[in-house]
Amino acid sequence: MSKQYEYKIEYEFDKETGQTTAIIPELNYVSSFGKTFAEAEANVKEAALCYLEASYK
Repeated sequence: MSKQYEYKIEYEFDKETGQTTAIIPELNYVSSFGKTFAEAEANVKEAALCYLEASYK
């Protein structure tokens, strides 16, 4: 049985590059980016899973 956790994701948009950065402060500021908010969110969720997996091995 797996546990589910919720973490706040903060977004920053860079007007120069058109990229969106997604950051999870509660997970040691794990971050990722994408061309859209959805892409940035998907990427940071994957990064968070990797971070959590590495932290609890």
